[in-house]
Amino acid sequence: MDFGEAIPLGKPSVGVPTMYLVSSFLIIGLYSLYRQLLPKPLPGIPYNALSASSLLGDGPDMARTVGATGEFGPWCAAQIAKAGAPLCQVFVRPFSRPWVLLADFREAHDILARRTAPARDADFDKSSFITNSMSCLGDFHAAMRASTREGSFRNNRALMQDLMAPKFLHGVIGPVVHGKGLELVRLLEAKIRLAGERPFSIKMDLDYLSLDVMLYFAFMANFEQTNLGPQMELISRMTAADVSDGHVDEPVTFPETPAGPFIAAVRSAPKLVEACIASLVPRLNLWWWKKQSWYKNMFLHKYQVLREQFIKALKDYRNGEVRSAAAYMLMREEREAKKHDHAPVFDIDVLSDELFGELIAGNHTTGGALGWLVKCLTSYPHMQAKLRESLYTALPQAITDGRPPTFEELRRTRLPYLDAFIEETLRLNPVPVTRETIRDTTILGRPVPKGCQIFLVSNGPGFLAPSFAVPASERSPGARETKWNDRWDETEDLRAFNPERWLVRSGDGDTNVEFNGTAGPQLVFGHGVRSCFGKKLAQMELRIVLALLVWHFVMLEIPEALAGNEATEGIARRPQKVFVRLRKVINT
Repeated sequence: MDFGEAIPLGKPSVGVPTMYLVSSFLIIGLYSLYRQLLPKPLPGIPYNALSASSLLGDGPDMARTVGATGEFGPWCAAQIAKAGAPLCQVFVRPFSRPWVLLADFREAHDILARRTAPARDADFDKSSFITNSMSCLGDFHAAMRASTREGSFRNNRALMQDLMAPKFLHGVIGPVVHGKGLELVRLLEAKIRLAGERPFSIKMDLDYLSLDVMLYFAFMANFEQTNLGPQMELISRMTAADVSDGHVDEPVTFPETPAGPFIAAVRSAPKLVEACIASLVPRLNLWWWKKQSWYKNMFLHKYQVLREQFIKALKDYRNGEVRSAAAYMLMREEREAKKHDHAPVFDIDVLSDELFGELIAGNHTTGGALGWLVKCLTSYPHMQAKLRESLYTALPQAITDGRPPTFEELRRTRLPYLDAFIEETLRLNPVPVTRETIRDTTILGRPVPKGCQIFLVSNGPGFLAPSFAVPASERSPGARETKWNDRWDETEDLRAFNPERWLVRSGDGDTNVEFNGTAGPQLVFGHGVRSCFGKKLAQMELRIVLALLVWHFVMLEIPEALAGNEATEGIARRPQKVFVRLRKVINT
């Protein structure tokens, strides 16, 4: 080429080395981003190394398990077992801190009772895992949203405090629970008339009872719709011809009355919570639901009914009639206003959220617990017979009169085996209790940073299996000082149903037997300031309804296909199937 010739112009070519360089930088950048997005394990706490090397961590495994079983708690217990330690971490939600799982009663009790706000130098508070899961219900209720460190939490709890006092529990709601229990008995008698000794489900009947109790608790007679009443009317109109023929082991399916919009909203709300708990991205679920008409209608009916009920309750209160939870809340608000010398502010939306939350929680948890009690009665006939005999022995006047025991008789009579039966049932059907670290702290000597979700697992070691050995030096000061009941025998099969665990005998036989509710590890109602607000109401309801069912019916053996302990888990652990084969034992 002649150097004098012009060089033709065109697009410059990219050399092969340059392309390799760009590709290398791109690969390195993507790999660095990948490494940056991988789960970040907390130092010193066991975890699954394979999960830590995946962007989705343990999430897919959890989602598969919960999707197949409907339960979250057993998956948590399985991770503890895999780790072989009372403390481990899992990576469930992408690009977020790991969840810390703890299976140790002493440490869990100390966290709940002494280290949770508003305790001095608190390390823990309410869990955003729970509040985020409840966000699908709107604002849920104020006490759940508010930090325990804030005055709003104490103020909102104060609105409800009168409702767990003996005056309201024993003088108002207790007789209602007893009446609803007898109403359930009559409904089951009507079903026996049609089914004979064929099995049938009473899962919805137990839910009807618990929801009726909560509706009366909230509104008294101002809310006219009930659940057991219409169901009784429907079943009482049926004849034997309405029941299809079948084998003695084939269950009878009874029709159910349709629910009104508000009751339907209360019933369906817990299913949304279950879906959020099982979801890897709950906000995506919520975003989609908010676009659906059924979701909008649920909240429309909620606010419409609750606003109407609070207006009625305010009128009752002005007329000196304070009996419902709604009226008590208004009275408490006015008292607090007078104490601080200002006019009361009846924020109906705040009050509605608070009461709606109690309605949902009270119905869902107690209905589920009643289902487990019935299943235990059916599964352990010798214990069922012992429970019935203990009731008959303790309440001889009712036997003499040929009638069921009254509310006052059940309330005042010491019934240790009944209480132990309930406590053991609750022990075997827990859900994890959650807290969140509000500052950098330690659990069993391992550092845990601020903002971590802590799951107190009560269906694994230390509860349903022997505890892991933990050196005293690793425990918190409060846990070291906790006195442990040395009667609790961890060498026994802790997964076996045995009410005797909760009984203390001071002599021979059953003459000097006492129920000890602190005999063993139990987190079902939580501990400390954020323990279950409705614990006393739930315990009273379980005690009365169980006593009335055992008093009137023998629960016979049911086919294996209708038994089983499969459950769904959300606000509470609830049995999927509650079938009975009933025989009436006392005419009343």
